[in-house]
Amino acid sequence: MAWFLARPPSRVRPHVSWPGSSGLMDQAQTQGAPSAHSEEIAEIKVRLDAGDARMGRIEQDLAANTAATQQTAASTAELVDLFTSFKGAFRVFEYIGRLAKPLGYIVGALASVAALWTAWKSGVNPK
Repeated sequence: MAWFLARPPSRVRPHVSWPGSSGLMDQAQTQGAPSAHSEEIAEIKVRLDAGDARMGRIEQDLAANTAATQQTAASTAELVDLFTSFKGAFRVFEYIGRLAKPLGYIVGALASVAALWTAWKSGVNPK
């Protein structure tokens, strides 16, 4: 049975002296008390041992999980660096694209002026 499902030990009331009594337990109470306490103590020890074993298994599993996590982090570190550099490269390409659009307009305008100049100098007539 799992330790958390086990019945908690029964609460033992402290001995109460009633008026007119000597304050000592009866012979019947004294005979059953030590064995009841030793059974409860044995039950508590069993539950503590089960909890200790469970905690040991949890610690072993945690250590294995930590080792696997560290191994995964080490093996994916290069991949993360690669993605970070790709992010930087895409940022550079974005800036180049922003610059290329106006430069394309300027180059197109200069090309048309050069074509017009060449046509005028060579004497080409439009059809």
